[in-house]
Formats: sequence, C-alpha cells, structure tokens
Amino acid sequence: MRLRKIQYSEYEGTPQEWVLEEFLLSDVNLLVGKNASGKTRVINVIHNLSLAIGGRLPLTLGIFRLEFEHDSEVIKYELEKREDKVFREVFSRGSSTLLERRAGGFGRIHANALGKELDFQSPEDQLAIVSRRDKLQHPFFEPIHEWAQSVYCYRFGTTLGQQHVAVFVAKGLVPVVPVDAKNPDTVVGMYRDGEKRFGEAFAEAVRQDLAKVGYSIEKVGLMTPTRVQFTGPGELMGLYVKEEDLPGETDQTSMSQGMFRALSLLVQVNYAILANKPSCILVDDIGEGLDFERSCGLIDVLMSRAKSSAVQLIMATNDRFVMNRVPLEAWSVLCRKSGRVSVRNYQNSKDLFDRFSATGLSNFDFLAFDYVNQP
Repeated sequence: MRLRKIQYSEYEGTPQEWVLEEFLLSDVNLLVGKNASGKTRVINVIHNLSLAIGGRLPLTLGIFRLEFEHDSEVIKYELEKREDKVFREVFSRGSSTLLERRAGGFGRIHANALGKELDFQSPEDQLAIVSRRDKLQHPFFEPIHEWAQSVYCYRFGTTLGQQHVAVFVAKGLVPVVPVDAKNPDTVVGMYRDGEKRFGEAFAEAVRQDLAKVGYSIEKVGLMTPTRVQFTGPGELMGLYVKEEDLPGETDQTSMSQGMFRALSLLVQVNYAILANKPSCILVDDIGEGLDFERSCGLIDVLMSRAKSSAVQLIMATNDRFVMNRVPLEAWSVLCRKSGRVSVRNYQNSKDLFDRFSATGLSNFDFLAFDYVNQP
C-alpha cells in the first residue's frame, strides 16, 4: 500500500485558509522549501490522518483527497470534515465507488457477502470507514486501515526520548510503561523488547547502522544510568553505547544530542520494520543537530532501509547537507504563496529538474537560487 497523491485544504475562503495543492509522491521523498513553506505541516497532515483512521486521534477539520496504490489497483479516499461533523466521505477502488456518505451520516455502502449496496447512517462525528469496518461485508477497507496502523512519525529535531529512561520489573524484565512503537519516549522499552523478540540480530543491526552514520560503536545495550538515582521496586535502565576510542560506556544521559537522536531513530526504525512492517515512515527535520558526514550517513541508512523493506519514506529538512545528499529525483519543493502551497518534483516537473541537473550546481543551489520560479 503506497500513498501516491494527497490534496488538503482547511478554512477555505477565510483569512486562515491553507491549501496543499496536488502532491504526487514516490517511494522516497524529501520535502524541502524556504522556512514556513509548510514542510512540517504536510508531515502533520499525513500523520494525523493516519492516527484518525487508526482510532488514535480525533480527525481534524479539513478537506482531504488521497490516492493509494494497492495490488496494482488505485484506491481513492475523499473526506470533508466541518467543525465536529463529517460532511462528506467517499471510498473507491478502481472504477467502483464502494462507500459514499453525505451530511447527516447518511450514505450507501457495498456489502461483499450480500453482493449489493446498502443504505446506512453513521454517527456524524465518526469516519464511516471506521464505524462500518467489517472484514466480512466490507473487506475493501482493510488496506487503508493497515496503512494507517503502519505509519510511523519521527521528529528528529526533538529529544526522541533522551529524557526518558525505563523501570523494568521481574518476569523477563518487563517495562512498567508498556512499549508503544509509535511513541519515541518508550525507546528504552522498545530496545529491550527488540532484543527479546529478535535476539542479538536486533542489537547488531542498530550497531551497524550507527557505524554507517559515522559512530564507531563496539556495542549497544541497556544499563543503569550513572547520573540518575533511583530507589524503588524494579530496575532502572537506559540506553548506552560503547565507543571504540573510549574505555567505558556512554549512557544516554551523557550522550550528545545528535548521537542520541541517531541512536533513538535507528532503534525505533529497526524495531518498527522487524515488528510491524511499516508502510510509511515520516521523519521531520532529518539531520538536525548532526554534522555533514553523519547527516549524510543517516540519510544513506534510511534510504537503504526503505529500499530493502519496501517502506515509503517521507522526510522533511532545512539542512543543506541533507539536501545535497538526497538525489533531486526524490525532492519535492514546497512553494507557498499566501495560504496556498504548490509542490514541484520529478512527478510533475521532470524537465525542470533535468535542466538544473545539467548545470552541475549542487542540489542546495536549486533551492537557494529559487530555480523552480526561474523563467
């Protein structure tokens, strides 16, 4: 299941209007643009919609138009929410409209087992693809639910769980706080669960990925942080690394912010791939806080992981190192005029990108020279 197209708008016709025009996506996508062009907002729109479909968050208002590719078929999902009510909802596969719902919650839905269309009424504040989910009668909804459950979002510009350790209790060292693969604050418990479920191969995968980023690490593991005192039942644990050129371990409270961000992201990405087979990984502010070499190394690791696991990767950045590392074929340049955001990429402007490639300039110059708006 791949997200291939998205359009979004909110508060249309008002001073608060914000519109994302048609955005065509590929398997690896890097969102770039000037400050306040809407990169983080696009990440948020995709992430929040996945959370709403997965039942983890109420849907925000707006008009959504999505197009997916699944088993060589096109799945389209259109949705309009005004205030606290769903005003319109349409789900189609290929040329067949399988769900159409209007204001008041009234609509028609195809029932597979019965082989006919049925009238229905859903609660006005709920998505029909959620409230009417039924694997027997409406199995065509399952791919979009599987997509929603397997979207993971990482904010690289945040601490990614560095300020959170874990308390483990007996019976195999189970964390007191349950592991949530979509919550970066549970990364310590996630690491422990990864070791238990996938063995030494999990720790070795994280170590090797760190080495590719540029950190010479002999070992990754869990230990009691040296700077944290704890009295109570259970065992307090945090992440640590053993660097090749240092005699002792470095626990997460002593790591540089950049090192821990890279470690945390790689723990979570490896865990998600091994445990849940994500369909889409979103990374905002990728490369933030890392030097040139390590930014490039992290990008290489993520793109390699995406290609080897068939994961769709959507990243956003302001980092020129990252921009120069990612091929222009993966770029999506966001251009905002007032409250409208257009996207230029290889899917809709191949000739423009090819002409720039022939200049021999760096990728970053494409943005610095505002090449998309050149005559």
